[in-house]
Amino acid sequence: MKYFLRILFTLITSTPCFVLAQKSLKKYIANNAVPINHINIEDSNFSDLEWLGKSIGDARIVALGEQMHGDATTFEAKARLVKYLHEKKGFNVLAFENDFFGLTYGFDALPKQRDSIHLFIYKNLIGIWSWCHTTKPFLYNYIAQTWNTQKPLLLAGIDCQFQSDYTFVHFKNTIEPILLKIVETKEDATNLAIVLNNISTAFFMEQKADAIGCEKGIEALNHLLQNRSLQHLNATELNLIHNLMSSFKNILPLLKGNRFIENRHLHRDRQMFNNVMWLLTHKYPNEKIIIWAHNAHIAKHTNQFIDNKNQQWMMGNLLGNISINPYGYYALGFTSYNATSVWISDITKTYKAEKPLKNSFENCIPSTYEYAFLDWAKWNETETFQVLFSMKGSFENTQHKNYIHQWNKVFNGVFFIRNISGCNQLNYESIEK
Repeated sequence: MKYFLRILFTLITSTPCFVLAQKSLKKYIANNAVPINHINIEDSNFSDLEWLGKSIGDARIVALGEQMHGDATTFEAKARLVKYLHEKKGFNVLAFENDFFGLTYGFDALPKQRDSIHLFIYKNLIGIWSWCHTTKPFLYNYIAQTWNTQKPLLLAGIDCQFQSDYTFVHFKNTIEPILLKIVETKEDATNLAIVLNNISTAFFMEQKADAIGCEKGIEALNHLLQNRSLQHLNATELNLIHNLMSSFKNILPLLKGNRFIENRHLHRDRQMFNNVMWLLTHKYPNEKIIIWAHNAHIAKHTNQFIDNKNQQWMMGNLLGNISINPYGYYALGFTSYNATSVWISDITKTYKAEKPLKNSFENCIPSTYEYAFLDWAKWNETETFQVLFSMKGSFENTQHKNYIHQWNKVFNGVFFIRNISGCNQLNYESIEK
């Protein structure tokens, strides 16, 4: 409510300036939006993506968003962008908003053969992407092909949510010897046993998830870590412990029926940020990383403009903070004119996007552009007036909905898609044909 009162106050007290700024913004979008020819990953002519490459500059992290996890057309577009960034800009690591341990450790241990890669992706990368029909040329063709080149594409995860088969099988055996290093007393041993016995209560997509077990795990892990020096543990061991604690604390509100409790993002998104830092600093210190995630997770500076306390903990806020992230960060948000979204998790349900508002970002894009890219750098460098405008950039509770915001501060650039369609389910037999 305070947010919208602030918008109203701005309009009332500075209407002439606001109108001029709106006109200037519309002109900037219309004149600086660059048409993108297509989203076909099979085409290796990237001349239409050169503006994106120039805008990214020397950033070591590029995040590709999406308005909703059922936007099949967006997945197709992102796949082409990943190919471009990999082949032309030297980004060799692709990190998904998905199980950090399962994808990172599982892919690392995997025999890099076509069939093994395909089966691993299908069983361990969450189905919203791995089972959507538009990802087939990328996930089940391109990635394996890169392993026959001198520049293979490495897969990783950044999310503390335990969702993959690899994690279900291997995490307990991996974390146990690490936690044993801090066991000193019989009480410690008891707490360790409680933690290990309740790890599975934090598993997503299994019937074992359980609120009581999560609470037991949190309490026992807290006791185990309390007043204990952890200096003898290395960064990798500490990070796995933090992922376990974050996994417990992230799923607990969901199991209690409170999906949007503010502390959830405090744990989940901060751990995603920490996982990105670990990948860049320890796992792949000489590589550049692409993040594949929802718009809400990659958005920057949202805590400056939104009263929803959830937003101040989103990963993008942390990645966009140069005082804690030493690596260059470019956030590419996605929006669309029309959209029908279908999640693989429930293909019987469709989500229709709202029609763009008259003076929205989407209506400023030339009508002949099916796809377009816009970078905000020149606008942000020259315009000091705060302009609030409508765009369907999709925060957590505004997916595919019009939202008035200072979007030029939220994303470094925007990828526009005129028409988005939803996912059809892909089965493993069709992948191998």
